[in-house]
Order: sequence, then C-alpha cells, then structure tokens
Amino acid sequence: MNSLFFVFSTGAWVSAALVLRSKNPVHSVFYLVLTFLHASGLLLLLGLEFFALLQLLVYIGALAIMFLFVVMLLDIPATELVAHQRGTYPVAGLLFLTLVIAVVGVLWQPMEKSPFVTPLLPTGITTSSKEFMETSWQTAAASHSPLAQLGIALYGVHVDLLLLASLLLLVAMMGAVALTLKRRVHAPLHDVFVQHSVDFQKVVSKIQGNV
Repeated sequence: MNSLFFVFSTGAWVSAALVLRSKNPVHSVFYLVLTFLHASGLLLLLGLEFFALLQLLVYIGALAIMFLFVVMLLDIPATELVAHQRGTYPVAGLLFLTLVIAVVGVLWQPMEKSPFVTPLLPTGITTSSKEFMETSWQTAAASHSPLAQLGIALYGVHVDLLLLASLLLLVAMMGAVALTLKRRVHAPLHDVFVQHSVDFQKVVSKIQGNV
C-alpha cells in the first residue's frame, strides 16, 4: 500500500511539473491527463472508489479532452505562450514556496502542536484535547459505502445547499436563454423560406446583367 502511494504521488508530482515545463500545449494536456490518472489512483487507495470514477469520467473524459481539442483547434504559437507565461513565474514561485513551507511545517512537528493550526481549530479542540485529531474517520464511516455517504450528505445533511445550487443553475440557464433570445431593434430579419425559394439561376443572371 505504501509503495503504491509513493508511486502515485510521485507520478502526480512529476506529471504536474511536466505540464508546466512542456513547450508543446498538446503535450501539456497529455501530461495533465496523466496527472489526473495518478490522482484517481490515490483516491482508490483511500477507499473512495466513486470519487475515483468521477475523477476519470469528469476530468479525463470531459475536461481534458475538451482542452485537447481546444488547443489543437486554436493552434497557438509556442512563442506567444512563453510570452504570457513569463509574467506568472513570480506568482508560481511564491505559491510553490508557500506549499513547501506548509509541508515542512507539518512534517517538522505534529499538527495539533503547531502554533499556526491550533488557533484555527474549534473552541472545544485544544492541544490538550485531541479527540478531533485522533478520531478514526475510516472506522466511523465503515458501515456505509462511499456512494451511500455521498447520498446521505447531499440529500440528507446538506439538502438545503443542494437545492440552492440547483436554483442557481436554473437562474444561470434562464439567463443564457434570455441572452440568446434578445434581438436588436434595427437588426435585419430574414425569412428562411423565402431565401430557400429563390432561384439561383435568376439571381446569377440578374447580377451579371447589372455588371
């Protein structure tokens, strides 16, 4: 299990680095797909089979393929991509340094003893009270499958948030339809039937006669 974890995690890190370092956008998308595959492997090791399947279907089956087709259709020159990437190097370096400091800080001392984490914990959780840190969440959720846990969380505990999200999506869909139906005042109107009924030979002869 530990060896598989190191294989998937190392593969995800290497693939993510290749996404950033590759000069060919198509190759970057392929490395992104490889990163998603390693992330799905990590989810499988955690026992989250349903989320691993969602990772494969949504990110690889939909988003990554869409990115690939968009990149291939746009055919953006590599020089233009490099010119846009130069301005993001300082921000990327700062985020990477923050991530390294966070990982080293977690490995340096336990999380419940860290002065950066303890102020963020709930009121009842302190450094002397470690029930939250020592709770075996896998044992507590062992009676349900990941899919059942997701269903209970969505349609039971957080059903209000689910309804709110559905209403927001409905409003967005209605707004998109309203924007497409909006017409300009002086926009010319075309009768499709009249256009299809026009004799092409007469139109060509009339244009030639005017010329």
